[in-house]
Amino acid sequence: MNDRVKKVFEYIEEHQQEYISKFQEFVRQPSIAANGHGIPEMIQLVEDSLKSLGAQPVLFENDGNPIIYAEMKGENEHTFGFYDHYDVQPEGDHALWEDDPYGAVIRDGVMYGRGCADNKNGLAAKLCAVDAWQKVYKSLPCGVKFFVEGEEEVGSPHLESFAKEHPDLLTCDGFNWETGTKEVGGAPEIALGSKGMLYVEFHVKTADNDGHSRFAPILENAAWRLLRALATIKDENDHILIEGFYDGVKEPGEDVLANLKNDNLKEEDVKNLFGVDRFINGLTGEEMLKKYYFTPTANICGMSSGYTEKGQKAIVPCRADAKMDFRLVPGQEPDRIFELLRAHLDRHGFSDVEVEKLSVMPAYSTSQDSPFFGIVKNVLTEMFEEPVVHNMMTGTTPMPVFCKEQNIPVATFGCSSETAGIHAPNEHQHIQSWVDEIKVMAAVMGGLGDLQ
Repeated sequence: MNDRVKKVFEYIEEHQQEYISKFQEFVRQPSIAANGHGIPEMIQLVEDSLKSLGAQPVLFENDGNPIIYAEMKGENEHTFGFYDHYDVQPEGDHALWEDDPYGAVIRDGVMYGRGCADNKNGLAAKLCAVDAWQKVYKSLPCGVKFFVEGEEEVGSPHLESFAKEHPDLLTCDGFNWETGTKEVGGAPEIALGSKGMLYVEFHVKTADNDGHSRFAPILENAAWRLLRALATIKDENDHILIEGFYDGVKEPGEDVLANLKNDNLKEEDVKNLFGVDRFINGLTGEEMLKKYYFTPTANICGMSSGYTEKGQKAIVPCRADAKMDFRLVPGQEPDRIFELLRAHLDRHGFSDVEVEKLSVMPAYSTSQDSPFFGIVKNVLTEMFEEPVVHNMMTGTTPMPVFCKEQNIPVATFGCSSETAGIHAPNEHQHIQSWVDEIKVMAAVMGGLGDLQ
């Protein structure tokens, strides 16, 4: 690491408590895209943070939550792109949390709170890295562009139109997408893409109103109707039965599979996180990792029907609803999968089951052949050890919306964890890892600053 970057690292170490407090401030502010709770206040917090760096944030309004953009010039013409989001998932049942979901409590070196690992950690780390460079040198080694949206957790419905209307704003040497993975004590990881997503909602209506359960012998039950329809989608071995679903899916190459030998995801850590003693089909070792990283999914996210409150109410439900996400891999187009799903239900006698498309995002992967990737890899290797490189991460992000058209390099990298409880109770972030993430972002800025 050159002397310029080392001085920034020293500043980060000396001022880490100040930065941790900033991180806590972000986590303590609710900002739920699904219902709008706390969104205006979080927008103001992000705006104020950018202004404190000397940036002039611009809000691109839409009929949802605005996209916040800010650009800051550097000492050369190279530019580091930051994509993050200020929205979070709902906190769910508070009884399942050990602490207040918005308390940002730090216990034994770990912060707990909704959004602390997805994605307020990445946003706060980038803001702090910029602040550290400015405080040490009164300037930035390269330009930076902040893109902070507020609808990532509901499928980024307005991001594509923003990208099409403002292609000039997107241009940069490369994007860090949210954050990335480095397990405590393990090698850092770089993901060069993400799985795709089709998110749907099912609706079944069998009568105009619920009936007394004495009519159960003759009245069709909407819950049973929906359950039977869903049961046709996947068998007991987790194989998806939609005709044509796997068409176009390619087996990972030997070079990709070789990365699994050094993968940091530990079976016991995942089992402990969820309190289970086995995985689907008893998977273990490399086969477990292969399925985790490279296999498309058909996942029921939630179901509702009839009476579910305390006590009893004997009824035949007239309505049933369910939500599903399909995580997709390269070769699977979300809109085509939706058409196949509709045809599958019709073919199996469920034409009455309504399927609503809520969001789509194709799978995407970028190349390693860019100066940006080289800088990122060198920084992680020098700070920790040689990173494990994945062609895509197992989650879904709107990478292709920003990067595909102009072939802009993109990568997830940082110091979060696969077992951080993202979208679940007790979401958490190791504080020392987060301070390391500030340094990673600062060092990549320094690397771009050194480019001719």
